[in-house]
Amino acid sequence: MQLIKANELNSKMITIGQITTAQGIQGEMRVILLTDFPERFNQLTEVFIQLDNELVRHQVASVRPHNQFILLKLQDIDDRDQALLYRNALIQIPESQLMPLPKGHYYLFQIVGLMVYLESGQYLGRVRDVLRTGSNDVYQVVDDNHRELLVPALREVVAEISLEEQKMVIRPMPGLLEL
Repeated sequence: MQLIKANELNSKMITIGQITTAQGIQGEMRVILLTDFPERFNQLTEVFIQLDNELVRHQVASVRPHNQFILLKLQDIDDRDQALLYRNALIQIPESQLMPLPKGHYYLFQIVGLMVYLESGQYLGRVRDVLRTGSNDVYQVVDDNHRELLVPALREVVAEISLEEQKMVIRPMPGLLEL
């Protein structure tokens, strides 16, 4: 276990799970998956645990699936009481360890905060949230006057996403911008 100050890390940290409780008496922890890539847990050798604004580096001893959870055992956590100290803590990894995505696909955290423009260059606002609807995601865009616009995440609507420029350009379908 190693305590890390947030400003000592050169990488943005990404949350991939949350510890809910201890499992058994040997220090295993039950983890809710907050990633679309559960197999990533099998590849981890270390994780960062965020609890009470502290980030602690731990070596992974073992990982195994259990129903809809992952059971995580850390090398220096050997009993139930120690594991319970991490209840509700977030499991994080450096952004550099993200699973690669196909071209044209993005992680949700990459979309939130983007500035949204029409193809004409008119500024519409920033992406506040990504709503998961089942059929397609919807970008919740909020302008400077706190008005909300819901933009479907469809290729016909989203003309361009530039992470380098922190912007999204949309081509709205008829009726999308009419109030």
